[in-house]
Amino acid sequence: MVGEPSQPDDAMQRYRQVLRHITDIGASLRLHMDIDVLLKRVVLASCEALQFRYSALYLDDGEGFLRVRAASGLSQEEEEYLQEHPIPKAVAERLMSEDYRISRSYFVPAEDPIWQDKVIEAYFVIVDDPDYRTAILRSGLSPQDWREEDFLMVPLMSADNTLLGWLNPDAPLNGLRPTVETLELLELFANQAAVVIEGARLYAEARRSSEELRRAVEIAQESERLKNHFLMTASHELRTPLTAVQGYLELLGSYDDTLDAQLRQRFITNARRAADELVLLLGNIMDTSRVDQDRVSLKLSAVPLNKTAQAILEILEPTIAREQRPVEISIDDTLLVWADDLRLRQILLNIVSNALKYTPPPTKIALHATIVDWQQLHQYLPDGMTLPPCPTSAQFCLVAIRDWGPGIDPKDQRNLFVKFMRLSNALNSPQRGAGLGLYLCRQLTNAMGGRIWVESRGIEGEGTTFYVALPRC
Repeated sequence: MVGEPSQPDDAMQRYRQVLRHITDIGASLRLHMDIDVLLKRVVLASCEALQFRYSALYLDDGEGFLRVRAASGLSQEEEEYLQEHPIPKAVAERLMSEDYRISRSYFVPAEDPIWQDKVIEAYFVIVDDPDYRTAILRSGLSPQDWREEDFLMVPLMSADNTLLGWLNPDAPLNGLRPTVETLELLELFANQAAVVIEGARLYAEARRSSEELRRAVEIAQESERLKNHFLMTASHELRTPLTAVQGYLELLGSYDDTLDAQLRQRFITNARRAADELVLLLGNIMDTSRVDQDRVSLKLSAVPLNKTAQAILEILEPTIAREQRPVEISIDDTLLVWADDLRLRQILLNIVSNALKYTPPPTKIALHATIVDWQQLHQYLPDGMTLPPCPTSAQFCLVAIRDWGPGIDPKDQRNLFVKFMRLSNALNSPQRGAGLGLYLCRQLTNAMGGRIWVESRGIEGEGTTFYVALPRC
């Protein structure tokens, strides 16, 4: 920078240098360079082309602040300080006062009273550079000499003349304050840099929008696939028990006079069992909708666990008796859990029903409960699962429902509690299911302040154990 106009040859050389750097920066945009890398190139080029020792580039963050996005020549501590002190727009407007305007830029001299405002001063740093200070801060400074506290701001304007940010070059190598000629070169560089920055932003936004659109399409397609799968599965699942109820009622209506008491009771029992299955399926579907909308209602109270488990076994007794299933239950009569009685029955019914469905008769089923404290429960939980917020003195009832069937392959276990998901071996089996039961079990258990998980090595005969942990009363 010079205090007097440059000689024509010098000026031409300076223009060539600036244009070369502008061309280089423009090429960066064509390379689709990362915006942060591009901004760093801009500040480096501003120092080299315009012969400043330091430079910082501020951009509007869209939230009322201008933030340093790139810097050159500053120490790490100085750059971090600037990044931690974004400039409010109100302060920026004071610095962009017409009183400081030269050409289309703004220069606030060190002696201006605004720097007596400690609030404004705190947003900036004075670079600690003894070598530069010795070189330019000689005795008897003239009005044309640059001071350490001088502040130069070159706006970066968008195509529609809105402020993108500004370039803040500092410490000219020739030690002189900028002239109009100097600022014209700065503004030429800044204008072209703004075009490149705006282009890079638009490109980044377009890529982001394209990615978001692609992801939205994928989500919509997956949602449509799941919906169609659910409708197909649910209609099949609901039709099957409904057909059974209808069939047994028709048999009773047509042949009631000729049926003996034992066969009549068998038809009635089978119809009732099919009706119970239909109610369970409908309940799972309706409750899943309520859970997804956070509208599930819970009536928490002290629930006797053994009584609830016995009620579930009574519902399933026809199947247990027909298949000659040994059922072992080891739950203390006095054990109480803090839960919703109806929802707890729903959880246990889903799990025990699955054990009956997916293990061949007469495979044994066992229900066991024990009391564990907060620390012990942490040791039981699988990796990645955490407890809900609760005092470390809290106690939990840990219910284990085990079968000795084929087990579940560990790689399939992560899908067990996912909505609409059924394992491949279940899809190929004659057993029905809409893929909602275990999803609902997890949602309801979590809502009651508990956790549910599964353990199995997928080995035939070792079976599967489902664990349900609920707060103890």
